[in-house]
Amino acid sequence: MKKTEKKNHACFICEYGWIICGIVEKRDDDVVTLSDSAVVRKWRNGKGIGAISKKKYKDDYTLDEIGDVRIKQNKVLFEIPCEW
Repeated sequence: MKKTEKKNHACFICEYGWIICGIVEKRDDDVVTLSDSAVVRKWRNGKGIGAISKKKYKDDYTLDEIGDVRIKQNKVLFEIPCEW
């Protein structure tokens, strides 16, 4: 990846409480494809899930790596753009 190229990180809050963060590689009407993704397992910083979008708070969250995933768009409740 070129140094000037910005990664498009986002955190997806999905049905059944799944929270998945990763680099958005592709979107279509049915599926969002993420690379270098992780499930957010826990946090104890008192800032809630929204603070994961900030680089300075990212390490406050326990992330379990899951690699590349495809998320069905109809399972996404909302998306949080991330600055990291």
